Amino acid sequence: MPVSAEPARRPRAARAIAALSLGALALLPLSACDPREAATAAKAPAPAERAPAAVTLLYTTDEHGWLLPTAEEGRVLGGAAEVLAVWRSREGHCAGPAPGAPPDLPPAPACEDPSTLALSGGDNWTGPAISSYFMGAPMADAMARMGYAASAFGNHEFDFGRDAFLQNRTRSRATYLAANLRVTDPALSAFALPSFAVFERRGLRIGVVGLSTSRTREAATASRFEGIDFEGEEAALSRAIPEAWRAAPDALVLVAHQCQDVLEPILARHPEWRLSFVGAGHCHKRAELRVGGVPLVNPGWRLRSYARVSLDIDPRHPLQQRVLSVAAEVVDVAHPEGAPAAPPDEALARAAAGWQRELDAALGEQIGYSSDGMERDSAEIQRWIAGSWREQLGVDVAILNKDGIRQAVPRGPITKATVFSVLPFDNKLVICSLRGSDILETLRHRDAVLVGLSPSTGGRYVLHDGRLLDENRRYTVATIDFLYYGGDGFRFQAQDPSPQWTGLDWRAPVIAWTKALGTSASAPLDARFR
Repeated sequence: MPVSAEPARRPRAARAIAALSLGALALLPLSACDPREAATAAKAPAPAERAPAAVTLLYTTDEHGWLLPTAEEGRVLGGAAEVLAVWRSREGHCAGPAPGAPPDLPPAPACEDPSTLALSGGDNWTGPAISSYFMGAPMADAMARMGYAASAFGNHEFDFGRDAFLQNRTRSRATYLAANLRVTDPALSAFALPSFAVFERRGLRIGVVGLSTSRTREAATASRFEGIDFEGEEAALSRAIPEAWRAAPDALVLVAHQCQDVLEPILARHPEWRLSFVGAGHCHKRAELRVGGVPLVNPGWRLRSYARVSLDIDPRHPLQQRVLSVAAEVVDVAHPEGAPAAPPDEALARAAAGWQRELDAALGEQIGYSSDGMERDSAEIQRWIAGSWREQLGVDVAILNKDGIRQAVPRGPITKATVFSVLPFDNKLVICSLRGSDILETLRHRDAVLVGLSPSTGGRYVLHDGRLLDENRRYTVATIDFLYYGGDGFRFQAQDPSPQWTGLDWRAPVIAWTKALGTSASAPLDARFR
């Protein structure tokens, strides 16, 4: 827990209970290395009592469960154990407890006065099978070991359900922040999140405001957010940032699960916020900007890099004027194969190996073979996935969204785990009855992938069996529940209010069809789609 946290617009009774809890916790000792530092109601010490110091922020975003490193062209990229090794060797960062350690384990003596603060922009868990198959638990454990203090709430934090979020939050030991998340159903008070928190480092108070994308419901399965709304970014920050300053931090920063191109004009309109750093996310696009002198940084996703932000702070200065300088840079975590800059963290590497053994036992069966691999945005991988739905379900057309495909298929054996990594979300297949005109409307959606329909002459389209698409006729269309309920702006629910719910996991036809094809090194899967 942070030194202090704003209670996120809870009902009055809940605020009273929280106040009593904070008063009790104030009697507990602080553990400066543990991100769950005990909350305290004590006032910030007077500036004259403290000395100038430097604090380093370590910021990542959109980790998406990339627990393991990847090898590309002779280089090893990312990996949780590798990132932590760099943080410890280069930044002097203190690791959290090893996975499986007792929750009340005290910090090592060398970590009693840390100078670093690890933060995330959200979307922590959903990604490769080693995290997604286990509902994010491996990545949550890794976050605890890496010592994350706080994370913005990303649109994918409920991917494994609300209860899984609560469990992973506990495992990660991080404080989740969202200034614009509003709980409208009193029964969901457990999901109310603070707008900000204050953490102590080197005797200095670092305030951290968190923000979610206001489009969270459109960018995730909306049914999981019933009873929860998201306010516009600028309005929420205009309220939360003054509240955070009233807690008297020495520096105030923002971690946002929102794209830098959305944040940039908002920040430009509000120099009075006096932020020292803004971490962006959500877009998976690396960026290093300055807005009115404030670093706005997105270090990219998949734990392949992090933002290093050095704050020189003098607490003797007036409030909002204590940060003397800010230096921000993006640090890549990469090294030649066999030559790491620092040995990977042993505890994290050992834990990851254990999860990998469990994954291999559950999903290690080989179901196919790819000679060249299939890129994430390739026509081949799209035909493979949607084509399997069409074949297995016997529908006219299959439609998915490009962003639902989360990674490439590597060359070599294809296992069930490969499919879980490519399609990490827990979506179900739905069969709709759509008019030809509805299909053509969907075809114009920028994120749509359609299989079973091809362009013909005269601006017409032809189905896989040679029939011309008739705008007035109805056709069977397979898609997923996320898109049916309006995810990414699709309109299937309006086009067919009474679809057929198959209850079938969207990965099941892909696995079954791929296995039935019997592909091998001499007859690879990707050759079928060229």
